[in-house]
Amino acid sequence: MASFRENGFFRVLQPRGFGGLERPAITLFRLQAVLAEADMSAGWVLANMGVVSFHLALFSPQAQADVWGADADAILSSSNMPGGRLRPEPGGGYRLSGRWRFSSGVDHADWLMLGALREGDGAPQAGACVVPRTDVQIVADWDVAGLRGTGSHAVEVAEASVPAHRFLAHEDRFHGRTPGTQVNTGPLYRLPLPQLLFRSISTASLGGLRGMLSAYLAANAGRTSMMAQRIAEDPHVQDLCATVDADVAAMWRVLEGDLAEMTEAAERGEAVAVSRRRVFRLNATRVADRCFQHAADLLRAAGASALYRGSPLLRFFNDMLAARQHAANQYELHARNDGAALFGQGQEDMLL
Repeated sequence: MASFRENGFFRVLQPRGFGGLERPAITLFRLQAVLAEADMSAGWVLANMGVVSFHLALFSPQAQADVWGADADAILSSSNMPGGRLRPEPGGGYRLSGRWRFSSGVDHADWLMLGALREGDGAPQAGACVVPRTDVQIVADWDVAGLRGTGSHAVEVAEASVPAHRFLAHEDRFHGRTPGTQVNTGPLYRLPLPQLLFRSISTASLGGLRGMLSAYLAANAGRTSMMAQRIAEDPHVQDLCATVDADVAAMWRVLEGDLAEMTEAAERGEAVAVSRRRVFRLNATRVADRCFQHAADLLRAAGASALYRGSPLLRFFNDMLAARQHAANQYELHARNDGAALFGQGQEDMLL
């Protein structure tokens, strides 16, 4: 984490006006995939926290100054589940309380961005709010089988004060009514935030599968099976490895193509049609499942030697299993919603 900070990795999507690099979104995901080839947890944390910087760029300039004004290297962890309640205070602003799970990298965060429901007249309004680390209690519950290095602990907040400028409604973000884009005018910040969020959760699996394939090839290049057959000459193994290699390339090409289409539209000042955004989201959310299925095939082909705890193949497999379990990678739900929309039965969906 110290090396990532020193080399500006967390500032890839941070606005230039607040000390960031403001690079194209694909830069973050390429970096994530490279890191994930060695350690999926490292890639996961980098992109998850890096996308939170993009989200903060949509907030009020005062909120951005609160975080980056004194330290341009400040980083944020997040939990997007609506685990908190914001109650209006008499003098303005809100009081926040709640509990959230799965805040990746939170041990290293200076600030947190947390999903919350803002109470007021009418139905509560969903959005996100920004709070300093000092207002948050970490609940060290991340004892899991895979992605252990992400430290995705739960967090709690008890009656913290949140100024009004540190809240952004999801509805305003979806409709492009964000105060941050009044100062961060580059095309990067016209990209749909959910598209980046979904990719930060799925792209680590692409890097992980590439790393697992490399580890499998290295382990089996000169190995002989129990039947005295060279594993590298087994037609089943050759077919499997070639299929994994080709599918990683195909998924990566789709990811880059989808991001390029969205980026080109943003550069023209045009909104991407919701119908296209549905396709882009499903492309992203299917990645983790496809990678996990390939990982299962590679693990099975590796035999019993892959069962030992020190096996890199087992580590990659467990990490891809954990990634597949994330709510954002449950592509079946999105596929049903998108299929309903094709029949003209869709409802409003702001996760696009």
